[in-house]
Amino acid sequence: MLTYMEVHLYYTVPVLFLLFYLLKPFHSSNDTLKYYFLLFMAVSTASVWDNYIVYHKAWSYCPTCVVAVIGYVPLEEYMFFGIMTLMTVAFTNLVMRWKIPSFYLRPQTPFLQTILVRFVPMVGLLTIAYKAWNLAIPGKSLFYGGCILWYVCPVLALLWYGAGEYMIRRFPSVLLSITLPTLYLCWVDKVAISAGTWDISLRTSTGKMVVPHLPVEEFMFFLLINVVLVFATCAVDRAQAIVYLYKNRSLHTDPTLVDTMKDLVWAFFLPDQMFTQGPIDDLNVTWDILQTSSKSFHSASAVFSVEARQDLGILYGFCRATDDLCDDESVPVEYRKQQLALVHQFVKEVFSLKVNTPMMIQWKNYTDKLPASCISSFKTFVRLRPILEVDAVEELLNGYQFDLERRVVKTEADLRYYSACVASSVGEMCTRILLNADPGNDKSGIDWTIERARDMGLVLQYTNIARDIVTDSKELGRCYLPNEWLSSTDLSTIQSGQARSLGDKRLYELAMKLVNRAEALMSTANKGIDALPANSQGGVRAACHVYTAIGRVLKDNPGVYPDRAHIKKFRRTAIALASVYDLYHPLKYIKRGGRQGKIRSFTVE
Repeated sequence: MLTYMEVHLYYTVPVLFLLFYLLKPFHSSNDTLKYYFLLFMAVSTASVWDNYIVYHKAWSYCPTCVVAVIGYVPLEEYMFFGIMTLMTVAFTNLVMRWKIPSFYLRPQTPFLQTILVRFVPMVGLLTIAYKAWNLAIPGKSLFYGGCILWYVCPVLALLWYGAGEYMIRRFPSVLLSITLPTLYLCWVDKVAISAGTWDISLRTSTGKMVVPHLPVEEFMFFLLINVVLVFATCAVDRAQAIVYLYKNRSLHTDPTLVDTMKDLVWAFFLPDQMFTQGPIDDLNVTWDILQTSSKSFHSASAVFSVEARQDLGILYGFCRATDDLCDDESVPVEYRKQQLALVHQFVKEVFSLKVNTPMMIQWKNYTDKLPASCISSFKTFVRLRPILEVDAVEELLNGYQFDLERRVVKTEADLRYYSACVASSVGEMCTRILLNADPGNDKSGIDWTIERARDMGLVLQYTNIARDIVTDSKELGRCYLPNEWLSSTDLSTIQSGQARSLGDKRLYELAMKLVNRAEALMSTANKGIDALPANSQGGVRAACHVYTAIGRVLKDNPGVYPDRAHIKKFRRTAIALASVYDLYHPLKYIKRGGRQGKIRSFTVE
């Protein structure tokens, strides 16, 4: 005999724990709100409904197989409501989280299409609910099935109104999210029925079986309840995407629960056509820049929360677009300097006016002199103004200026200055985005955390320069090593594009000077990761550990210097995955012993 509690201990709770473990590195305060809200709605409504059908003997349980009974329903059944809800919502989160919901909003959809797509299924669902209500007569064979339909269909109609079109656009993910939990829970139900833990009355059901010991009504129950849970998850995702994209935010005040719920209800009931297409178009252009310029960063960003990922993508798009302006060798240097001056002007305008939306910017000053993709990245960048500090943005632009003017890295101080401009600044901005993306995160100690992020920027940039001595020499005729480390012959050889002729031994010696300095900083910089929101730590660890592993590739081959050291894909994936779950600790290894532009330190190809 299998008790109801054993059903949970053997079949449901372990799966729930596994899902939560897989999702732990990605969990955000928005996910918490989603779980609590849907859990409350599911348990509060299902409790009343289930007591009603048990009272009318639609199903029964083995009296010796339960711990206690509340009303007409076993304690374990109430647990089942919660576990099933959390299991399906968690699995849906796992399936859905790899794509940003904002990209599935379509403000330009014709109104007639929206009316038809929304209201025709709603009318059908409500009609089914009405007929099912009339058919659900206690003691009759259609009672159990009818009760399922009148309970589920009105909820589905409401959810379809709020997110039907959104779910159609994500149909494969929606289908997967429904199918696997349904099949698994049906199998658990079949096991429990065959073991005698509970039983479905033939008097109030059709007696038809999908497979032996699985009545068609039970299959219908698990299928439709999972449809409700997946639809509800999608509805919340869509509403949160609208709020995050279209609501003005303040860095200094976290919204109250009441304010958050008001915003979500507002977003739920409004059709896509009520919003402007511009922000989505600009976001798409920015994301195209990201996908084209760095597939690794695009893939790695998926480990962050949706809110952080969206804003990190916007930041990267801005950095990449401005970097490309300065690196485009087909454009005369003087013209590139003028374009960089326009970028400085734009940044000054954004932060001096303290605007949060692109409508306040005088775009006519930029549209004729900058590429369209650059303008789109600027428009999305405006939304980051409440989060970022102008000094870090200006610092990044100063790094571009350093390269445009082809300044020489004479001393270690120059090396640190340049690396701070092109990498520490980006590390600071990324950290501010991650801290802001989780409203419930403790903001105390932010200055210390920012300093550690800046240290990590130096670590990554030093590693990058150590890897690219030959590449920078060959492709750009540039030397980012301090001249004080080099003889006049070394320097002229590198600047003439012939760094490889220095030989492996000399190149290895120079690279190790940078790698050793990076490793010395790493022990301090790594501590800052623990001060980030929990749902950001895994992603930051993965990005940093994968990149710093390049230094160990160089170090583990004494006297040998490859043209461009890299990590094999399998090893890179293993490091990233282990880092996400905090199972990879590079410091113990440290103790034991083609060019991508100024922001290349934050990507690994």
